[in-house]
Amino acid sequence: MSISEDKYRRLRQELIGGIFALIVVFLLGTLWYHLIEGWSWLDSAYMTISTLATVGFGEINPLGERGRLFTMVLIIMGVVSIGYIVNRLTEALIQGYFQEGLKQRQEKRLIDRLSEHYIICGLGRTGRQVAIEFHAENIPFVVIDTDPLQVNRAKELNYIVVQGDATLDKSLQMAGIERAICIVAALTSDAENLYTV
Repeated sequence: MSISEDKYRRLRQELIGGIFALIVVFLLGTLWYHLIEGWSWLDSAYMTISTLATVGFGEINPLGERGRLFTMVLIIMGVVSIGYIVNRLTEALIQGYFQEGLKQRQEKRLIDRLSEHYIICGLGRTGRQVAIEFHAENIPFVVIDTDPLQVNRAKELNYIVVQGDATLDKSLQMAGIERAICIVAALTSDAENLYTV
């Protein structure tokens, strides 16, 4: 798994966690107002949403001291949950995770459409030369390499790239090995080339 995929997965999990926390806070508030304060379900949900949204409408029904204390705690929990979600979304926008996710899906669709293509394993000196020849001849190919620097260079040249270890079945499957007609083993060690083949 590439570093960007790992970060993307982490961010997605954190966003899901933040949304889950906000839902729990909403349910907690609604249950409190309904069960403890004795309000209707609609009034309870409305009060919870207006409290979490911090719109400042005021109380639907009169609250005692205990209810006001709970409402203050609910506001704090809501602000923390919403702040966390906004923070994660801001990080995602600034670091381009959403764009990266879209690019990865587009690349996967491109690979899924390929058939009778070549797979170049490794973008060292030999792999790079083969890629240049294939590109010049409009021969469809996918490159597999573990080095993020090589992967970025290949993307700049508009090659279809899978960042991964060519000795692993998963990487070869991502490159569409079942539809490929040839594999070019151009890794740095003979042992890795033999294992890949």
